[in-house]
Amino acid sequence: MKKINLLQLGTICILLLSSCTAYQLKKANKEFGNLQYSQAINDYNKVLKKSDNHLARINLANSYRLINDIAKAEPVYAEIVSYPESEPINMFYYAKMLMSEGNYAQAKLWFKAYLNLVPNDVVAQMLLSSCNSVKSFMRDTTLYTLQGMDFPEFASMFGLVPYDNGIVFTADKKVTLKSKKDAWTGKSYYDLYFAEKDKDGNWLSPQLLKGEINGRYHEGPAAFSKSGDVAYFTRSNYFKYNLRKNAKNENNLKIFSAKLKDGKWQDLSEMPFNSDDYSVGHPCLSNDEKTLYFISDMPGGEGGTDIYSSTFDGNTWGKPVNLGKEVNTPGNEMFPLMADDGTFYFSSDAHNNMGGLDVFATSYNPKTKKWLQVENLNYPLNSSKDDFAFYINKDNKTGFVSSNRGDADKMYEVQKHDPKFYVTGTVTVKGKGTPFEDAIITLIDDSPNNKKIEMASTKTDANGRYRMKLKPDGEFVIYGTKENYFTQSVDLSTMGKKYSENFEVNFVLDQIVIEKPIVLENIYYDLDKWNIRPDAAVELDKLVHLLKDNPNICIEMGSHTDSRAGDQYNMILSEKRAKATVDYLIFRGIEPSRLKAKGYGETKLVNRCKNGVECTEEEHQQNRRTEFKVTKINKGDATLNK
Repeated sequence: MKKINLLQLGTICILLLSSCTAYQLKKANKEFGNLQYSQAINDYNKVLKKSDNHLARINLANSYRLINDIAKAEPVYAEIVSYPESEPINMFYYAKMLMSEGNYAQAKLWFKAYLNLVPNDVVAQMLLSSCNSVKSFMRDTTLYTLQGMDFPEFASMFGLVPYDNGIVFTADKKVTLKSKKDAWTGKSYYDLYFAEKDKDGNWLSPQLLKGEINGRYHEGPAAFSKSGDVAYFTRSNYFKYNLRKNAKNENNLKIFSAKLKDGKWQDLSEMPFNSDDYSVGHPCLSNDEKTLYFISDMPGGEGGTDIYSSTFDGNTWGKPVNLGKEVNTPGNEMFPLMADDGTFYFSSDAHNNMGGLDVFATSYNPKTKKWLQVENLNYPLNSSKDDFAFYINKDNKTGFVSSNRGDADKMYEVQKHDPKFYVTGTVTVKGKGTPFEDAIITLIDDSPNNKKIEMASTKTDANGRYRMKLKPDGEFVIYGTKENYFTQSVDLSTMGKKYSENFEVNFVLDQIVIEKPIVLENIYYDLDKWNIRPDAAVELDKLVHLLKDNPNICIEMGSHTDSRAGDQYNMILSEKRAKATVDYLIFRGIEPSRLKAKGYGETKLVNRCKNGVECTEEEHQQNRRTEFKVTKINKGDATLNK
């Protein structure tokens, strides 16, 4: 027998190892092509333990992405984006992974790198813009409270809707038998479950919906009629035991209806707009049950999955209508919900986005026949992960959302809170900046139906600071008051504001000194005229405001001219101008008894520019002025002008 030396033995081992690796790679590639991603992941990892194969690593990254395992996908994408054979789209996917991990700074760099190669990608442009405005998603972190729902028997669960004093949702489980696994995810197929709470408010063990609604492959999510006896639900496209696939080797989804009879779901029927060539799913009924909203990747959409509607004419469901570019993007729109108040909710991985899927809201304007600009519902309802399948109850305060912000898709109970509003600020002395302690801050409800009711009053602290709470959807006037100082007021409004806000109002109070002239700036007249010009009216309106804030003072309006023209002419002109200002104040609602007009002509010049003295135009302008001075403070408490 011929002996085999060590060199020959080593060569044989290398050949056997290479052959084994090639077989493993061929097997993994076949699984990847057949959308069996969970199986492909195992085989690609075996290949990569033996060989640094770039194609294997690229397909591994995409397999992790397609089963939504972001934590494992991100480091693999970090490697493959530098491969010469890696396509630009992998930069886009890597940037999305970084967004999902909350690494917005790095995500921006990779979106920019991708857009340098694919400059017209609208979704990438949207997501880059989102990375640049990430702080806006945190504008109000108090609007929602989320509480996780614990059903440990499920691997993932989502798409919760209320039903029959309980809930129905979609879920899968971890399984060991290969025959029961979804080759895409490696877990069981999705089924529809029902759960309700016990008398102590604890969730009881979920049960499969009875009847024919749960089949061999995927079911869910679902929507129900108000009567509870008709269901519309998503199901894999299959016949008997065989999945039907299109030309791209994809198994599409369809929407079916079912009827509840004797406690079981039966009489399954396909919707007329189903197709073997594309998917439809995620059904949602309008309040009148005449419109069904759903998603589809049918040809002719904006891209990815779009949201469509179909109208029931009494006999059949009509041709699907795309909701249009206001709602749909070249990305993926999913999980529509038409709430009882007419607000339309959906999830999208485009628009102005935190990462993954976010929940958005809009509403339809029947006059313009357009959807209003969509609004991101922000953190904490949304996160950098997938947040979707939002449901809001009739009270508009409680609901549910699904999210993979943890380790898998889970359901959360949602509590929606009213936004919180406060007004804070300081009160200081004009010209000095020193704080006023014990200045009085008064808040008046100025809403049309409340007749200016005093809501609250407080005093400033030793640092001159104050803080007061405002109610939502209100109109207010806030006053700053100190004895022997001019009271000031500022209008505030929380009407229509959806997010908590802190208003800052600082009062700088000027001391009231009897007979001390106060010049009104920017009060100008046309040559030889005394009528109130529009620019002068703006300044006089400020005086109107002050007089209404201080109803206990009486004032004199004084008008002055420069020394040019005759003395008597200037006196007459100044008197006409002073009277014109008083007439304007009366017209704006100030009591005539509080006002006096006096023209001074050129008798009280403030500089050297008397008759015969040559002066600049600027010096003459100093003498052409309008002043007011307090002549009397009426006794008794100063009452706010309510």
